[in-house]
Amino acid sequence: MQPASTPLPMRSIPTRLPVTWGLAVLALVLLVVGWLSTQADPDANTPQGRPQVSRSLQFRDMPGGDILVVDASTGEQVARVQGEQGFIRGILRALNRSRKQRGLGPDGTFELSRFDDGRLIISDRSTGEYLDLGAFGPTNIGSFAPFIGKH
Repeated sequence: MQPASTPLPMRSIPTRLPVTWGLAVLALVLLVVGWLSTQADPDANTPQGRPQVSRSLQFRDMPGGDILVVDASTGEQVARVQGEQGFIRGILRALNRSRKQRGLGPDGTFELSRFDDGRLIISDRSTGEYLDLGAFGPTNIGSFAPFIGKH
């Protein structure tokens, strides 16, 4: 007959040590990420390449929902966009949101630039924000392309 085995005493797993190590690793990761974000390339937020053509534009909301596009340098009317034009409004809202967050008025001047690699970029020099319109597809590039003209 075999001797009856006695159950081994249950050992409690120390919970403080893994939690402490986990918090220490999390803090280290946050410190490294914070440090790396301060080391970012200052040119990372500017479009690369050389603009072939640029035009300073102002976009004005008109009664009835139209958008008046004006050359900021000459005051010449470039276009009158009729109707909702959701994409154009969406881009302008995004750029104006950045202006509002910085305490700037909504009547800013935007730079529309066609680069030597074919990209069409709209930017706001007062905030440093820009949007590569090619990221939204060729149809949406076509919404802004006429505004740059043959300058």
